[in-house]
Amino acid sequence: MDVNLNGRVAVVTGGTAGIGLATAELFAREGAQIAICSSRQSNVDRALTLLRDRGLKPYGETLDVSSRQGTFDFAERVERHFGGIDIWVSNAAIMVEKKLVDTPEELWQRTMDVNLKSVYYGGLVAADKIRKRGGGVLINAASFASLMPAVGSGAYAASKAAITSMTRSLAGELAPYNIRVVAFVPGLIETPMTANWIARKGKALASQHALNRIGRADEVANALLFLASDYASFITGTCLEITGGKFCVQNPADAWN
Repeated sequence: MDVNLNGRVAVVTGGTAGIGLATAELFAREGAQIAICSSRQSNVDRALTLLRDRGLKPYGETLDVSSRQGTFDFAERVERHFGGIDIWVSNAAIMVEKKLVDTPEELWQRTMDVNLKSVYYGGLVAADKIRKRGGGVLINAASFASLMPAVGSGAYAASKAAITSMTRSLAGELAPYNIRVVAFVPGLIETPMTANWIARKGKALASQHALNRIGRADEVANALLFLASDYASFITGTCLEITGGKFCVQNPADAWN
């Protein structure tokens, strides 16, 4: 199977580390022109250098994904730079490690602004920019927390649960324009965001997956490449679980004993 994105332009928000960076690199290696963004210039610079050192030609900027105007301005610059946008991966997110009852309202709101508003703005960009290309794909990052929240990250879980619903709504609304909208639900993946959890209790967390290990960012990127490609042309309005079997049985560790 030859999965390629030749001639397409893909934007990956939060594309400077973890799943976002792995996705940006894989998409670029499969022929796409890639634009990445992060809220910090140092992250953008580091990712651009890494990708260029590997022979790729990415475009990157800083972006506050919670800003509607900022998102549209960024999309305009990407469109001018590459000639259009075909794929938009809404991957940027933050996590507040606090119980809901202890979460200050400003942190709750910031979580919703970054995690949820950014997906909404991605949908607006798709309706504008991707529509002009005759169609394309919008991919939204959900989380296994949207299906099974953890104590201590309730705001994050709520934002991700809302993303799964918004994905279905956008899929229905954008289908007449040949725009597919899908979400992905990763299990525990080794990224900068999960580093503290893994350092504290990695073995116990791994045992919650049927495959009895923690996933890698490139494994998620492989699945997103499929979703972005023509091989997924009849897939829209759904959430792909990339969880290592986290939800298939109640007691996955027993199979390994």
